Amino acid sequence: DAATAHAVRSLRLPAAALLRCAGRVEFRVHGACVGAGAELPAFGRHVVAARDAFFLLPEIRMGLIPGAGGCVSIPRRIGRQRAAFMALSAARIDASTALAWGLIDALED
Repeated sequence: DAATAHAVRSLRLPAAALLRCAGRVEFRVHGACVGAGAELPAFGRHVVAARDAFFLLPEIRMGLIPGAGGCVSIPRRIGRQRAAFMALSAARIDASTALAWGLIDALED
């Protein structure tokens, strides 16, 4: 049933595990960092992105909210206003903008 499924998912969220060890986790991302691909790395201590990386939260277009922890991880990195902009507009954020905003910590060729 839906209630049990939700309870199981809540106990086994990858975001919760990342939050517990965030200070020891480093991410290296490239290409399309969409949905959880943007949300989960934002929990990490250090995020390095290739120049071709872009970040996108498309959930609102599907009638959803970012569900992999993005409502927590992304605002911690870039603030509430920029996180709201990403979530509500579904705008594609390039790697240089992500670096300027603090969503990532470094660019790599």
